[in-house]
Amino acid sequence: MPLPSDIDLGRSAGIIVRQHGSQAPAAAEDRAKRLEQAGDKDGAAAWRLIAQRCEALLNEEGTRQ
Repeated sequence: MPLPSDIDLGRSAGIIVRQHGSQAPAAAEDRAKRLEQAGDKDGAAAWRLIAQRCEALLNEEGTRQ
């Protein structure tokens, strides 16, 4: 399965940041780990990219140092 588009990754990261605030990268990484344990490597890869986008978004907003 192909990875989500850049637009979809960005939108997903925005949603996760609104839901979890500064804990968004950890929440996305947790989801990635659960998917990987369930055997969904593609899903885990997508959520790791979302975690990276969350980190970048928080850095842009100045909410992370």
